[in-house]
Amino acid sequence: MRSSTVISRRAAISLGPVGLAALAASDPLRAASAETPQFPPEAPRPKEGLRVASCQFPVGSNVAQNAQYVREFMRRAVKSGAHLLHTSEACLSGYAGSDFKSFNTFDWELLRRETAALRGLAKELDLWLVLGSAHFLDAQTKPTNCLYLIRPDGRIVDRYDKSMCTKGDQDHYSAGTHLAVNEICGVRTGLAICYDICWPQIYIAYRERGVKLMIHSFYNAGGKDASCLDVLNVRQVPTRCADNRMWAVANNSSKPYSHWASFVARPDATIPKQLAINEPGMLVHDFPDGLSRNGWYHNEQPMRLRDDELMTWGQPSRHPRQVDPRAEP
Repeated sequence: MRSSTVISRRAAISLGPVGLAALAASDPLRAASAETPQFPPEAPRPKEGLRVASCQFPVGSNVAQNAQYVREFMRRAVKSGAHLLHTSEACLSGYAGSDFKSFNTFDWELLRRETAALRGLAKELDLWLVLGSAHFLDAQTKPTNCLYLIRPDGRIVDRYDKSMCTKGDQDHYSAGTHLAVNEICGVRTGLAICYDICWPQIYIAYRERGVKLMIHSFYNAGGKDASCLDVLNVRQVPTRCADNRMWAVANNSSKPYSHWASFVARPDATIPKQLAINEPGMLVHDFPDGLSRNGWYHNEQPMRLRDDELMTWGQPSRHPRQVDPRAEP
């Protein structure tokens, strides 16, 4: 719940760290930026189709603070008439290797409590939630980098574990082997995480399962300066959409320096909406969607998935808690 104490940013700065802490407790979105975050206007929930709200905030190692951001965005998503809130990669747990060194001393009980609280809020708000986190397997097995799909009744109905793990990921996470395909408000959706975008077969596999909308969570933030990542994803995601006649919602952490900002991509390779980098915010988009004005499909014969296609990069586990996509956190 938001604190009843309200403090201005100017007053908080004058009080030093104590004041900034009070500001964060009262409104983490405001505390994260000197600017007022931009959000879509309030609107009723549409009776047909799927309205997706996709958010970005500065993900960090503080699980409780991350959870507070998610709660604020859940409430804002409902005000905007969204059916579903989409969060970024590892947004609740923090990203191992970037936000903290390893899982050796990680507080899994805290993560479970905050996950349970968010599931309870999803039920209270009647809201779907795609929650970026880490999924515990056991003390000897690396967890997975995951997205929980949480229904408006608070139940976990599916979990996507990041299939294509970078070399850094492989130091901390077990690789996934399961594609998460679900029908939400009449729209067939698929889940993906970050580095999956560099492997065309992931989108092809989802397309062959009838997916029309990819809900893709990223973490390309906390960098020292601009790099190739500043252009990579805003080119790759629309290309994957064009190749497969699909739409995508691709978000990111806004932790400075964030290499790009959350956006929506269409199969005509256009980006109809995008947030600003380094600032918390939320965009809203309705699906099924069309093409841009004067846009068209580019791929008349999408590629097929090979029978021997590589669908995992890294070492998956055979742990029962990984095999079960509905396992409790």
